[in-house]
Amino acid sequence: MAMAETVRLPEQQRRRPLTIASLPEEIMSEILLLLPPKSILQCRAVCKAWRDVTSDRAFLLTHHRRQPPQRLLTFIRDVGSHHDDLDILDYCVEAVDFRTHQFQSLARFTGQDYDCSLEDSPFTVHASCDGLLLMSYNNYLHLCNPTTRQWLWVSPPALQHDKVVGLYAHGHPSEYRVLYYREFGLGRTFYITTVGSRKERRIWPHSSSESLRKWLTKGTEDTEFNKPFLFHGNLHWLPQSGRQNKIVVFDTLDEAFRWLHVPFKMHNVSSLLEIEGSLAMSNSHIGSSKVDLWLLQDYKHMVWVHKYRIELPVIEIRRLVEDDVWFLHIVSQEGDVLVDGSYWQFHYDMKGNLLEKFQCSGRMLNITPHILQESLVPHEVCQILNNESRHEPHFFRGL
Repeated sequence: MAMAETVRLPEQQRRRPLTIASLPEEIMSEILLLLPPKSILQCRAVCKAWRDVTSDRAFLLTHHRRQPPQRLLTFIRDVGSHHDDLDILDYCVEAVDFRTHQFQSLARFTGQDYDCSLEDSPFTVHASCDGLLLMSYNNYLHLCNPTTRQWLWVSPPALQHDKVVGLYAHGHPSEYRVLYYREFGLGRTFYITTVGSRKERRIWPHSSSESLRKWLTKGTEDTEFNKPFLFHGNLHWLPQSGRQNKIVVFDTLDEAFRWLHVPFKMHNVSSLLEIEGSLAMSNSHIGSSKVDLWLLQDYKHMVWVHKYRIELPVIEIRRLVEDDVWFLHIVSQEGDVLVDGSYWQFHYDMKGNLLEKFQCSGRMLNITPHILQESLVPHEVCQILNNESRHEPHFFRGL
């Protein structure tokens, strides 16, 4: 009995609960930074100390920087039929984790009268920046944070006659600008509006390059202005269907256009991505078994290097895909390749090994150029203008 008493803890010490609250604030902050955004929001209800830490702007900025970049996918899903035989569809925006092949739903809108063509969809994701998505349904344009469910109505532009081509941050951390153009006859004029100002400013001249100025104003369709890729604060657009070997860049600091030349033939399946802090491009043909990765080693002097080529087993792909039409995209700096076979998607590693065959829960899958890094940072523009917004979007209903 005496021996047992010598190892018994004092009663006060036995009653003391072992909690994370006793940890130094710096260590507690590092632990909380490992949590996903949804868990961070839940932690705020645990205690005042956690609420204070997870509401601090410096903490939220660090948490945002640590979130994995997610390529956005859009597709439609049949959800039923109306009494007048009109299809009822969900227009979905999701991101896929290629480690688990799980889809994360970010936004969704239910509507009717779909034309079975993504180009004619009444729902569009126009751009992504700092965890914000610029989205529209019919002719109403909204800036939304899919993580916090904040949103505000954006005007101008007027989508009845304006085409949105990009979103970017400028100057003040909460100042966001929308770039768009308006066509008059055979010409095209570009405008900028600061979100919340309800004013627009015409850009003239468009570029210091006379050839680019003429090319921009003539209204050519050779550039995919509806697919902006934001890299290091600048907007980039690929040519349409590999018709030229020039990328159009909009410098968001000087707010001027310029060319970005590439010393190789761009094919009809090209996509931009960021690898090791550099601009990179995945390049292949429709139905090809080979995909190349090029890296812009020197952005200022436009020096590209061929990083590697990945070759996939074409016989295996043809056996998995119902027709001979598929698209190859390099989706990570590790060389993961996504094969979009319309109905099924296939994940290969850079050695050509099939890792997973999976399928999104809808149809008309579109791999967008938009990258989302989730953010819990409160955006001042959303807080000021949220109550003034009209035409409330239903992007987050049922999620």
